[in-house]
Order: sequence, then structure tokens, then C-alpha cells
Amino acid sequence: MASLKLINKPWGYEEILYENGDLVVLRMFIRRGEETSLHMHPNRDEYFIILRGKGILMYGKRKVPLKEGKMIHIKKGQVHQWKADANEDLEIIEVTTHLLEDLVRIKDKYGRTDTNETNV
Repeated sequence: MASLKLINKPWGYEEILYENGDLVVLRMFIRRGEETSLHMHPNRDEYFIILRGKGILMYGKRKVPLKEGKMIHIKKGQVHQWKADANEDLEIIEVTTHLLEDLVRIKDKYGRTDTNETNV
């Protein structure tokens, strides 16, 4: 499947694979030892499949171990953060609604403070 758009991030990148107005399919690539911001989406649910690598999903107050094949549903309003293992990159497929700008960033080690945009 060809990429429609590549979005570089300080932790890796997101690649939009499919978009139809109702949903978006993305591939997230998080470099070993890196993490997304601690964030939430007030208006959208997200569904994830771990393609390869290991890491931790900070989900509310829980730490969920990640490994290949794990499927995850994050409900709207749930605070979460993806962290790749120190020794392995983490590759994830995300399926969500088209509301990509629906972001509230809570904490970010890269110093980003903006909200309501696509950079997690």
C-alpha cells in the first residue's frame, strides 16, 4: 500500500496509508527509546495493532506491555502515551476517524505545547 502522506515527528513518523473522509489508517513508527506526547483525543476513538517491536502504552494509570500482534482500543477522552523499548523500534497500525486535529497534549519531552493538531 502506497503512502498518501508522511508526517515527521521528533520520535519517528506517521504515515497516512488510507483516508476516505470517515476514517484514516496510519502507520506509526516510534524509534527505539522514544515516546509520543502524553495526550488525549476528546472526540475520537482509536484502534491499534502492534506490527512489530516492543514497548509500553501508558493508558490512564496503567502500563500496558506491547508486543507484536496486540490489539488495543483507546476510547475518546482517555489519556495515553506510546513508548518504544530502548532496544527496539515500535511499529503500529492505527485506524481512527478523520478528526486528526482532535488532540490535547498534556506532557511532551520534546517541548511541544500546541494542541488541536496532528503531532502526538
